[in-house]
Amino acid sequence: MKYLILLILFVTVALSQTSERVSLQLQWKHQFEFAGFYIAKEKGYYSDIGLDVEIKEFESNTDIIDDVVESKTTYATSYPGIVLEKSKGKEVVLLSAILQSSPHILVSLKSSNIKTIRDFKNKKIMIIDNIVQTAPFQSMFHSNYISIKDMELVEQTFNIEDLIDGKVDIISSFSSNELYTLDKQNIPYDVWDPKEYGFEYYDVILFTSQNELDNNPKRVYEFNKASLKGWEYAFDNIEETVDLILKKYNTQNKTKEALIYEANAL
Repeated sequence: MKYLILLILFVTVALSQTSERVSLQLQWKHQFEFAGFYIAKEKGYYSDIGLDVEIKEFESNTDIIDDVVESKTTYATSYPGIVLEKSKGKEVVLLSAILQSSPHILVSLKSSNIKTIRDFKNKKIMIIDNIVQTAPFQSMFHSNYISIKDMELVEQTFNIEDLIDGKVDIISSFSSNELYTLDKQNIPYDVWDPKEYGFEYYDVILFTSQNELDNNPKRVYEFNKASLKGWEYAFDNIEETVDLILKKYNTQNKTKEALIYEANAL
């Protein structure tokens, strides 16, 4: 009888501690750009608030905003363009801007002889359409009396070698990623950063659906808080965090040196 009571108590406690399953869709592939979320999961910050979080890497057919609105995923990160989507009526709620200053830039090689933004005219630019439509790049172009229509848009391959080999003249990049390759190979380049033209925006914006906020306000608050706690730890412990990424989240096969470069740039 004694053992039966203990078993009942054990099962009762176990059931009371069952975690709620939620998901986080990333806007890109695993790298330090999302380190705080990995830390929040691996250090138990999410489990401490009763959440079992699945972190989902971006795939080419992923529609991040619609997946959140339709509850295919609970939370997600997005580029600044999500603000425009919200203004168009998408039922999303922005929680935190993980990066207070966007590292999204354009890059050209010194050898291309591009000296000003106006020199972009008739050049081949590799950039995703939904990125070029974001406020930072649009503002930078318009302030220099040029439009994306003045350039030849090339499908994004996310391969910096296309710039190095001269297949394109300009490529969109995160200052924390592709510049590492150019620096490593001692290739001279120019950076075209909207911040330098007075247009500074957030990036890696954590958001959820209006439905999730309405039905689970406490969960939304605690998920956001745990995520930010993860980010504080990640930036305070860069080498440890990089080792975690190398061990469990390195789908891009980045080197430790590249991940540390990215961490310091961010």
